[in-house]
Amino acid sequence: MQSLKFKALVATCVAIASGALSQSAVAHTTVQVQATEGTTTYNNLVIGHGCTLADGSKLPVIAQSVVFPTVNPKLTVTGTLTGTMDNVLSVTTFANLPQLIQNNSIFTKQSEKTNATGNVIGFSSTEGSLDPNLHGLIPFRTGGVSFGTGSCITKLVVQIAVADICQKNGAKNLWIPAVTTKFSDPAIDGIGSPASLTINRDTSKNPLPANCGTGYSVTLTPSAEDVDANLPIPGYL
Repeated sequence: MQSLKFKALVATCVAIASGALSQSAVAHTTVQVQATEGTTTYNNLVIGHGCTLADGSKLPVIAQSVVFPTVNPKLTVTGTLTGTMDNVLSVTTFANLPQLIQNNSIFTKQSEKTNATGNVIGFSSTEGSLDPNLHGLIPFRTGGVSFGTGSCITKLVVQIAVADICQKNGAKNLWIPAVTTKFSDPAIDGIGSPASLTINRDTSKNPLPANCGTGYSVTLTPSAEDVDANLPIPGYL
């Protein structure tokens, strides 16, 4: 009987732990919906939570910085690439595809980040406060990306670097692909878990060729150079 009770206790603990992990996973800052090839998509970044300090206290998100992959982005292919990247995708950088949509429900100041040629590469929002126990939505839109008609690409995953800032030059969650020279503390929540926008092939208009099998996917990731140069907000990060 004791053995049965012990097994039941272990099962209960595993279930609780799994539930906690699941809740943690969905609490990341994420992109609300997936997009379809060749279409303009209206979307939201979903802020899952604020910052938790070492003593357990929780802080609201007061600012946010967002960077799409534009400076020497990394392209990763899952599967066997057919053709060159030039005829697989209409873009190899996400410059000027995102646009911020004005919304002051969380942050009172918003602006787009642009590069030297004036192309939008991300956006920043400041002077706000999101209750640490609530979710927040930051609306934005993305332009259409086309897949090569003869290619076997099934989807493009665009990883997005996001900083949810809870204290000026202090507590923050960094949803970035990996540590960088500027952001080198792996203990900061979010490092290794960037937000991702998935763009799926429009198989009704651009069917997968018969010889493709299951096809392949491409991931576009912001470089460490991109994150270090463009994620910071003066006075905040």
